[in-house]
This record gives sequence, structure tokens and C-alpha cells, in this order.
Amino acid sequence: MNTRPIIEEMLFPIENAAQVQNRILEIGGRNGWYAATWLWKIRGRLDKLLGGVGFRKGEKTLGELKPGEALDFWRLKERKKQPFYVQLEAEMKLPGKVFLEWRIEGNQLIQRIQFYPAGNWGKVYWYGMQPAHRLIFWHLGQTIAKGK
Repeated sequence: MNTRPIIEEMLFPIENAAQVQNRILEIGGRNGWYAATWLWKIRGRLDKLLGGVGFRKGEKTLGELKPGEALDFWRLKERKKQPFYVQLEAEMKLPGKVFLEWRIEGNQLIQRIQFYPAGNWGKVYWYGMQPAHRLIFWHLGQTIAKGK
């Protein structure tokens, strides 16, 4: 990737790290995405129309995957137990590459989105979608941070 990433990082206070880890590992597949699942499904349909993988709704959740395996329209790149860290890479059609990461440090969940835009069109896409992305990802992080 020859371009600088656009990084969105959100911090959420947590009370129980183990519950939050479990909540992250239960995401996707049969459990959905906790926040705006219907929007994720619409995005998947649009992706399929554009020739992408679409929303491959499977039964497995994130915790059941090994690195390299697919989760809906994401792929697990990396997972560590100590310190807890998960990185997913988007496989949907985008003008660039997107990584979604979660890590737990002390009493906070750190959710980070990295977008590597493919040229100016990638930047226009990301900044145009930024308000919606922020709302969806903020709600996702909030829901995960509750750990229930």
C-alpha cells in the first residue's frame, strides 16, 4: 500500500474485559453485527451488484475462525489473546483497502478503522461516507463495550 491511511480511532470505557472479548468473538455470522445489521446487508447486496463477494452470511462467528478465513464480507487477518487484538480486512468492492481492528488496553476498548484510499476517488468515497461510517462504527463500538 503506497498511500497514507485515513485512520478513525474510537475509545470506549469497559468494565469487564473478558465479557468484551467474548462479545467481539461472537460478532458476525449467525449473530450479525450488533449495529445496523440491515445496513450491512444492504452494503452486501450493493457489493454483489458491483461484482464483489457480497454479504456471505455464514454460521461461524469471529471466535470460530482461523486467520485467513472469511466472516461475511470481512476476512480475519490476525487475532491475539494477550494482549487482546483482532484485525479484519474488508473484502467488499471499495476504492481502497479497509481494516477494522479491536484491542483492549486496561479498562478501554479501542476500535480502529484504517482506510488506504486508491487515489483521489478513494478519498472522495471515504470522506463522503464518513458521517455514516462514524455513526455505524460508534454504535458498533458502544454495543461491544457493554459486553453483554
